[in-house]
Amino acid sequence: MANLITLTEPPLSAGGQRVGLRGVKRWLGIAGDRMLGPTEDQAQKIDVIRRAAVSGTIIATLPIQQMQIPGWPAVMAACVVALLYDVLLAWLVFVKKRYFLANVLGLCLDAVILMGASLYVFREMGAVGSTSAIWLVFMIYIVIGGFTLAPLGSLAYTALWTSWFALATLMYFPAGTLYFDQLPIRLTFLALMGVISLAMANELQRKRAKLQQQNRQTMEMLATLVEARDTDAGAHLHSIQEFSRALAKRLGFSNGDAEEIADASMMHDVGKANIPDAVLKKPGKLSAEDWRIMKEHTAWGDKLLAENADFELARLVARSHHEHWDGSGYPDGISELEIPLAARIVAVADVYDALISKRPYKDAWSPEEAIREIQNISGSHLDPQIVEAFVAMYVDGTIRRLGHVAPDILLEAA
Repeated sequence: MANLITLTEPPLSAGGQRVGLRGVKRWLGIAGDRMLGPTEDQAQKIDVIRRAAVSGTIIATLPIQQMQIPGWPAVMAACVVALLYDVLLAWLVFVKKRYFLANVLGLCLDAVILMGASLYVFREMGAVGSTSAIWLVFMIYIVIGGFTLAPLGSLAYTALWTSWFALATLMYFPAGTLYFDQLPIRLTFLALMGVISLAMANELQRKRAKLQQQNRQTMEMLATLVEARDTDAGAHLHSIQEFSRALAKRLGFSNGDAEEIADASMMHDVGKANIPDAVLKKPGKLSAEDWRIMKEHTAWGDKLLAENADFELARLVARSHHEHWDGSGYPDGISELEIPLAARIVAVADVYDALISKRPYKDAWSPEEAIREIQNISGSHLDPQIVEAFVAMYVDGTIRRLGHVAPDILLEAA
């Protein structure tokens, strides 16, 4: 779930027309997710450390081997360059928390640098007729690189490195040399390593799916705890889940991303578990002190969900769903794009359902009144683009299909 922290802005306009660059970026993101698999923060941190450790070890080992590897200057240069761009990757991961970008950039840079260096090494080996077993490094690339990817990416990764090895052999080793004659058996060996890598990737994906299911069940149980204390929350939570899912899809997110936003939406008020009954179930209007206590539920939800990195998206929603577009919200007073995108989506769904629901302190509003109020606070409390998308859903009957009545006439602002 952590990969959703870095969701870009909505790739579709409210009316469903694709915005060119955003649409392309979103489709590239979906394709990347299918090739790379979920981008996990801890895995990226380990990858940065691993790259630095491997490069440093090779640099330290080459002098010990008295530079006996043909083409060793290319190996040394590649490791130095890897250390340099690893600093950039470390900044992206540890400071900016751009895990997906760091993952893609790391794979691309590794491929370019390592493939370039290996091609030079093979050329030098061919020139002196070397029979070094350095070709086994390709096996390491395939196993280490392949199993961390999604199955489709693992397959592509194996094909890329195996093809590169074959190309380098055919380019620099003539017929009759050991490297040329043993190419078929070595390609078979690399392919078998690829099969192992693919099996590992499949198993990792299965475990990730199982963990996501367990996390979803845990969130549902936590949400049920809130329902048990706040009798008004039951239908409210499920309505927000439906609205958030549909709204995310209208904005152009994939089914998987929309589902994760919907799951996170159920946790938006989980911090209310810490609100005293005297405040949470107070039948009348809340006092200033009551409101101060009630507002604490955002920070309490943040603290509760921060214990598990897999709940990061839900944590962001729990903390920021009461932030306002103009910066007048709480608890942090952030504004506009500083507010996490998932929280902005859930906020619109939350406001609408709260307005049309009966509470101890108010009667239920009609859907038409609720929509007009959402339009009134668009640009102050709520993200205008997301409001526009929600209104479009209301007008075309999506809200009705989710269990609420749509208007008979088009709204002026729609």
